Order: sequence, then structure tokens, then C-alpha cells
Amino acid sequence: MLLKTLINTNELATLLGQSNVVVLDCRFYLTDHSKGQSEYAKGHIPSAIFVDVHHELAGPENELTGRHPLPDETDFSKQLQVWGIDSASQVIVYDDMGGAIAARAWWMLSQQNIDVQVLNGGFPAWLKEGRGVSLLSETAKVASHPIKISFPWSIAEQSIVENFETNQYQLVDARASDRFNGENETLDPVAGHIPGAINRPFTDNLDADGYFKPAEQLHVEWKDWLSSSSDAYVYYCGSGVTACHNVLALNYAGIEANQVYVGSWSQWSKRMLRAVAQ
Repeated sequence: MLLKTLINTNELATLLGQSNVVVLDCRFYLTDHSKGQSEYAKGHIPSAIFVDVHHELAGPENELTGRHPLPDETDFSKQLQVWGIDSASQVIVYDDMGGAIAARAWWMLSQQNIDVQVLNGGFPAWLKEGRGVSLLSETAKVASHPIKISFPWSIAEQSIVENFETNQYQLVDARASDRFNGENETLDPVAGHIPGAINRPFTDNLDADGYFKPAEQLHVEWKDWLSSSSDAYVYYCGSGVTACHNVLALNYAGIEANQVYVGSWSQWSKRMLRAVAQ
């Protein structure tokens, strides 16, 4: 089943103010975790609620996880209530990186059967069109009914290990090619990629202005690139964030995809260090 994917600025503008619409500002910066909040304070789409990706879309990191493991299911259910999200909500998520960060929220919410879309072009597109911004720190009316949370599309590290024997799926790495090739690594303790993985940088889904390429173009690009049915692929990146961008792009292109190895390279590189230490 194809997932809902993108919404444009005109469509979002007509939705603002409706009682069931929730807008989430997902701006986040890997090398400065406080910057997202400060950028939000400088201006955001009216009614948008700030999302702390590091703490609200992820659980705490430990020696066995990647940098952004999935949160506890009960905790995430409570977080959705705080954001005013229930099963009847229409959610729009955005960032300022072509959807690279917002896609993580989209992927997590889509699994809960929540109506969620990513703003194409994000906050830069909103500003470019001269649309109004707010400086208010927005809060929502707490949702009365919690949503039962599960993450069926999350692939565990053990499945990645077993895949070396079973060969059930192909891994696709969404990081930039230099990180994939081990030529540049500033975030994780080991450089390189999971053996057997192939590289499709998430940035290849975008045009020069930070919008998604036309769905028809992405369909051709991905179909030319995929060697088998899309359900035989698992997507990963550095910490399970930008991998979701490839899943988003595939669905936008009319190709079913949903599986993400959330631990990604940041978890796998820890596994490599433990193996060396033995």
C-alpha cells in the first residue's frame, strides 16, 4: 500500500487553523542539538509545534544502540497526546533540509495509521513565498484518546546479521557517497558501510532548490536503480533519520517501501568496535 507523502505550501495554508490539523516543526542539526529550538524561536509556520528530534522522536542512546533509537512505545504515545495528535488528526511535518529530518517523523507517524504529510520545500519554501511566520511558542490541547504505538516497519540489528545468511533483502544506504565509501566520517566511530549495502544518497531525491523531483522522474530513477521488487529492500543511513527520506521518495514515486534499519551505521559501527575488542 502506498503511503501519503507530500503537501505543498498552498495546500498547507488552506489548512491552518482547522481544529484537527497539527503542524510539527522538525528542524534539527546533527552537530548542534540546540539549534533547532533557536531557529524555531526566530520564526516558524503559524501554529507549528516544535519537535525535539533528539529527545521526542528518539529514545536515549546507549552502548548497544544507534544515535537515534526509536522511543519507548508508551512514551511516544504520551508525546503524541501532548502534541494534540489522535487518530482523527491531519499532521503536517516540515524542516529546512528538503524533508531529510521531517521524514523521520512522517515514517514514525505513518506506522500508527495517522494522516501525515511532509511539506515539500519545507520552511525555506514558506519563507520564499512571503508567507507569514509566528514567534510564539506553540502548544496544543492535549488529545483525550491515546494512540497505541507499534513500529512494525523497524528492522532490528539481529535481522541485519541474519540477512548475511538468508539474503532476504538488499540494504540501501542513504548517506553521502563519501561517508558510504569511508572517506569522510565525523559522526560515528568507524568509517565505511555495512557489507553488501548499496548507496543511494537521499539528496538524489531533491532538485537544486530543495524540492522533491517530480514523482515521474523519481519513479524512473528508482525503477532503473532497483533490481527487484521494492519490498526486498531495507533502508538505512547514519542514525535512522535520512533513510526515511528514501522511503518517502519511493512512496511519492509510486513505489511501495517502508522498512528502515533504525540503528543504521551508528549502531553497526559500535558492533564492529565490540568485535575488534574481543
